[in-house]
Amino acid sequence: LRILTVGWESFSSLSSEYPQRAELHFSGCSFFRQRLVYSLLSGRLVIIRDIRKHENEPGIREFEVKLLVLLEKVTNGTRIRINETGTEVLFSPGMVMGGSLDFDCGTDRFFSWFRKQKMSHLITSFSSYYVEPLLMLAPFCKYPLKVELRGVTNSPGELSIDAIRATWLPVFNKFVRAFESPEIKIVARGYKPDGGGCVLFTAPITRTLRPVQSMGKVCKIRGIALIAKVSPSIAHRMIDAAKKALRNYVADVYITIDQRKGAAGGSSPGFGLFLTAETTEGIVYHGNALSKPKGEQGNQALPEDVGHGAACQLLDQIYAGGCVDITAQALAVTFMALCEKDVSTYLFGPLSVCWFLLKSFFEIKFKIEEWNKQCVDNKQRLGSNEKALLTCIGIGYSNLNKTVL
Repeated sequence: LRILTVGWESFSSLSSEYPQRAELHFSGCSFFRQRLVYSLLSGRLVIIRDIRKHENEPGIREFEVKLLVLLEKVTNGTRIRINETGTEVLFSPGMVMGGSLDFDCGTDRFFSWFRKQKMSHLITSFSSYYVEPLLMLAPFCKYPLKVELRGVTNSPGELSIDAIRATWLPVFNKFVRAFESPEIKIVARGYKPDGGGCVLFTAPITRTLRPVQSMGKVCKIRGIALIAKVSPSIAHRMIDAAKKALRNYVADVYITIDQRKGAAGGSSPGFGLFLTAETTEGIVYHGNALSKPKGEQGNQALPEDVGHGAACQLLDQIYAGGCVDITAQALAVTFMALCEKDVSTYLFGPLSVCWFLLKSFFEIKFKIEEWNKQCVDNKQRLGSNEKALLTCIGIGYSNLNKTVL
């Protein structure tokens, strides 16, 4: 592994060793994954300084080191250097190769790069933390990705692997021309604190992305009651509570039960409810709620509270609206920028991603229009008035790593 720890004196001169496009400098740990992904796609060296320098434990965390290791494994020629205190990282991108590999995600806690409505941050579950950047890189690999991730798949208040599968993959398919579709298979569920889950992620490659010019009414709601090493009756209690909350919204509600035992249930007991709402235009929103992890302080959540919480979160997502679930905005805006040199238009709910990073790496600009000025809706029958219509012309990014047959 080409991750080296160097002293402060030598760190400042390292960038001269890499004759790539103009390097970019950033400060702080925010948008760590996005910066690395865009560095690989643009071929631009990145130096990130002042990582948590004012905290009691300054420097990058173990989960961020694991991400660097993962990106090094799916690329060829990537060089990473970290100073002695861990507060500065130099990332020199190589070629995105892809291929097959196994990876242990661990059980550290970490944060997602997007902000969700009124929440200051949203934590993303352990497998999801690594799947998100892999989804952005997957179309541009030399070989199709096949990655087995081991760790936590579901945790309270976090973006689950189920949400990635339900809301990110449809966005992926809108942009990527391929005979095969990406797949996320949950081999074993892993609840906090011990994990033990296993996720198999596969994705095709493509030469270029196609532009998208595209809300629809919600026509059906589907869900999965998740239980592992607990009584099956808990699943029915969650389902009843969710249906009660959704009863007056839409009639077509169907929720199945995913019961895991033994190794397929991971190392910790837990239960939760995952819901999706699909519109007439094929747009998918999600809601999710889980029980408290084993050993965590406080009273355990009742199944009825979990079911009601998942339903309320789903309704919040529907109200936010747009042509993409708020958690998948990062993928949509990235693919808009990289697609063919044609106009892409996408309707977003309240903007939650730092799309301005794309300007730094790819020198691309977005036209942002307020949706409520184009579509007057005084009674808010179409949900939130904070929607934004984003338009851009793609840069025509081509996957030069893909073998031409």
